Amino acid sequence: MKDYYKTLGVSPNAHVPEIKKAYRVLAFKYHPDKNPDNALAEAHFKELQEAWSVLSVPAKKTKYDEERWLSGIGSRTSYKEAVTPVWLLNTCQQLNKELLGMDTHRISHGALQTYILMLLSDSHIAVLQLEGDKPTIILIVNEIIKASQLLPLKYLDEINVRLYVLTEDYDDATQAITDNLAYRNKQSRKEAMFPYIILLLTLVLCVFMYRFGRR
Repeated sequence: MKDYYKTLGVSPNAHVPEIKKAYRVLAFKYHPDKNPDNALAEAHFKELQEAWSVLSVPAKKTKYDEERWLSGIGSRTSYKEAVTPVWLLNTCQQLNKELLGMDTHRISHGALQTYILMLLSDSHIAVLQLEGDKPTIILIVNEIIKASQLLPLKYLDEINVRLYVLTEDYDDATQAITDNLAYRNKQSRKEAMFPYIILLLTLVLCVFMYRFGRR
């Protein structure tokens, strides 16, 4: 469920004037006219419009608040800041902290991929690119790469596409993604060869035992 309060960076207790003020500031910043030919900024602008269309209408807001509470978002979300590069970095770091405490053999690869792709949504990438916070973007990329180590290679295609979009203006970050992909491909080839190596060693051992067993 989308968290419209987080999208606009306001408290669930905010009144319409405060919500309207937050919406106007962000809508002006991400408006397509201000960011021509920027599809990501347009995607975030649409997220802002969607949030405003619900929270600005009392009946819709009341219904949304009920659904939000039932979904559990109300007890999980912090409203100290809006969707910013720092918030996204903190969320990525928190993800890796939680992964450290999990049984890696029981992690749902599909769920982890979906969560990472959520972090790399068009809307979030637009925020990162327009803020232009290169150090934070590089840290986020590193955290995403770290979390992705738990995923089989086949789950990385979509994630890497999003990472390349995010880092298109930062050659060093792009190179880090490419290097990680090359490393994962190399590891995958090794893992694919492992059963054949075991089979070969088993055959050699059997031949050795057969020959020396006859003496």
